[in-house]
Amino acid sequence: MLRWLLRVGFRLLYNEFAYTYDLVSWTVSVGQWREWQRQVIPFVVGERVLEVAHGTGDLQIDLATKGYQPVAFDLSPFMGRIAKRKLARRRLFPPLVRGSVTALPFPSGHFTTIVSTFPSEFIVDPAAAREFRRVLADSGRMVFVPAATIIPGHIADQLARWLFEVTGQSTAPTLDGGGWPPRLTQAYQAAGFEVRIERVPLPRSLVWVVVAQV
Repeated sequence: MLRWLLRVGFRLLYNEFAYTYDLVSWTVSVGQWREWQRQVIPFVVGERVLEVAHGTGDLQIDLATKGYQPVAFDLSPFMGRIAKRKLARRRLFPPLVRGSVTALPFPSGHFTTIVSTFPSEFIVDPAAAREFRRVLADSGRMVFVPAATIIPGHIADQLARWLFEVTGQSTAPTLDGGGWPPRLTQAYQAAGFEVRIERVPLPRSLVWVVVAQV
């Protein structure tokens, strides 16, 4: 029942209630969400970067500021509208493309890096993994943040850690297929990737970065 309620809640958060996403993510992370997102950037290679599940567009701002050529991709039209307005206020106009990860509307070998932060279950879909491999150039990589572990400090940190444990976003991924996400290694190795997991320590949390190398 709890799992079903969480799925309904996430669906609403990514769609009809997308306007609350920034506030919710800031609250449950006790202000750490944006720093967690940025942990993909040190692992980016090349300049042509596709962000899958761009959300409200914050990482697009970071990528553009760093000099990359980002493209934003998301299934939710609600997120697309919010991201477009947020980016336009900063005079940023990256391509915002809507579609499914199992049929990416991009040519083969086009991107040097694909990034995604706190993606939903699509990230371990074997069909999605094959599409990510198809649109990546040789020596390209898929980089995503699936989870963060909050180090409890004050009561707000303890509450945030509990929320992340309940939603399954605080479990460390493992190469043997346990932890988050299940089927990770199998899906990406079958698609032609070599997978490693980086553990990034921050002052109040640990962030897990999955690097799938072509």
